[in-house]
Amino acid sequence: MTRIMISNRLLFSALLCASVSLGHISIARAAETVDHSAFDAILKAIVKDQRVDYNAVKTKYLPPLVRYLDAMALVDTAKLDKNEQLAFYINVYNATMIRNIADRLKPGYSPSEKDYGIFKEQLVRTDGKVISLNSLENEVIRPTFKDPRIHVALVCGARSCPPLLPRAYKADDLNATLDQNMKNFVTDSFRNPIDEKSRTLKLSHIFDWYADDFGGKQGVPAFVGKYAGKNYAGWKVDFVDYSWDLNIKQ
Repeated sequence: MTRIMISNRLLFSALLCASVSLGHISIARAAETVDHSAFDAILKAIVKDQRVDYNAVKTKYLPPLVRYLDAMALVDTAKLDKNEQLAFYINVYNATMIRNIADRLKPGYSPSEKDYGIFKEQLVRTDGKVISLNSLENEVIRPTFKDPRIHVALVCGARSCPPLLPRAYKADDLNATLDQNMKNFVTDSFRNPIDEKSRTLKLSHIFDWYADDFGGKQGVPAFVGKYAGKNYAGWKVDFVDYSWDLNIKQ
């Protein structure tokens, strides 16, 4: 009788452990995904040759863009895995920027207007609060993910900013996309006109403003070289003028 009771207890314990283990597996697999297809469709329609058709956003795509941002405001990011979270934040940042440029659009508008007010105003709705684009970048994305490649994914609306992709970011190819973005950016002769003759890295001010993210001022040449496929050890580093003219499709 005692042996039977012990056996039953052991069986119960084994089943309980299995249930807990299966529960952990279930939770791990239950990480949610976010549907960015609405934003993807908008980007495919408005991004042409690295420029954005903000007039089309204002006249045609503002309602679906607002609906997309409304839906993103309800997302619980704690239920997302790391790549899903980062893709979410990048898309929300870029969609918020596009929507608010469209709201402010007028001849000669620049994101630098009113002391870069578009970056400082409380415009981003996420995780149950309203924050600024600066806060989303510098208080959420940078410290959480510690990935310097985000600087070529978050788009500021200016000509010297990294170009906006004609599609939304997604978790399943995020790493490859960010890598390709950085390769494209460092080899872009408009934004980073590297001077081979004088051995001078003429770089975007992004590498100056966020130097710590790229390994510090001394680490920038190695970082750029990694993505350009070249050795820039010992090269001089200069930073080119940054154009804040709106990256609008004419």
